[in-house]
Amino acid sequence: MRKLLALTVFAATLLAPSAATAQVNMLFTPNTILTPLNGGAFIGSGTLSGFSAPFTIFCTDQHHYISFGTTYDVVVTSLKSPTSMAGTRLGAAGSVFALDMYRANASLASQMLATSNVATRNSLQSQIWSNYGATSIQNLVGNSSFDATGWYVITGRHVNANNDDRAMQEQLGFSPVPEPSTYALLACGMVGLGAVARRRRARQV
Repeated sequence: MRKLLALTVFAATLLAPSAATAQVNMLFTPNTILTPLNGGAFIGSGTLSGFSAPFTIFCTDQHHYISFGTTYDVVVTSLKSPTSMAGTRLGAAGSVFALDMYRANASLASQMLATSNVATRNSLQSQIWSNYGATSIQNLVGNSSFDATGWYVITGRHVNANNDDRAMQEQLGFSPVPEPSTYALLACGMVGLGAVARRRRARQV
């Protein structure tokens, strides 16, 4: 049984590279603005290649411009248990608390989802923007230990004349649907359990 479980986990890692522990290159298409906010910010929806369900997306980067309906090459970094933050704007800049900042912002964005009050959402948006300028963990607003299951940093790598001097545009994305590797692990586990059941029935005959 132990060998079977070990093979199940190993097979899942081979069949479906996970965005939960790695940075993955994907195609991102912002589709619709769900709620416009002050300063050109928004809560919107978008799709990522490799995920069946749409993402709720949040404007996290100031001086940030995207075109809805346009597809971008992006690096997607999970905030649950990443092995590296180098694909994110703060991580690439060498920030030692990049993960803390992004998780704090995810905690603020989750509060935006929990309320329909536009004034509260605008206040939370301002706090998200202010975190990009924080110089220490102590200066962060929000919960830097937030359980960020389902939360991702979506970092576009392209120069945009409207984006000041920044070559990366970033958004936070949330999707409650398990990623492909989760389905692969579940499928391998079910196959393994089926094999064990057949073996037990064969012994009883």
